[in-house]
Amino acid sequence: MFGLTTTRRLRAEMAAVRSYNDALRERCETAEENERTERVARRTITRQHAELDGANRRLAGRNAELTRRLDDTTEGVYVTRLENRLQALARGTARWMTAVWARVAELHEQLRKAEAAADPRPPEGGARYPGRRDELRAARDHAAALDRRLSDVTEANANCKCGAA
Repeated sequence: MFGLTTTRRLRAEMAAVRSYNDALRERCETAEENERTERVARRTITRQHAELDGANRRLAGRNAELTRRLDDTTEGVYVTRLENRLQALARGTARWMTAVWARVAELHEQLRKAEAAADPRPPEGGARYPGRRDELRAARDHAAALDRRLSDVTEANANCKCGAA
């Protein structure tokens, strides 16, 4: 037919074009609606991220401050405990040293009484009266005995399990 179209064919092609046009319009409207929804969602997400970022920064600063306070508190408690322990050790040492010196004074008194009660006569073959050498020897022996006793008491103090040390 030389370029002529029938009405039936025209109507069929027009119906097909309208159907295709309706489908495209529907796809376009759906895409626009999806784009509006996504735009709203992006704004909401951006706002939420900004809020959460601000909250995170505030919490990071607060966390750093609380960590500093905790470190200070922990060190303070540790130092206080050490100071209390040191005071208890000082009290225990003072008690022990008082006891040691009391025992040294007692031993010294016993030694003095023993020397006073000793027979003033010289041993056989010795000088008639004790001389300076004998007094010096007796004083050295006495000092050595006191030193041995003091080291025994000091060792007993170091090994004490009474809780004061």
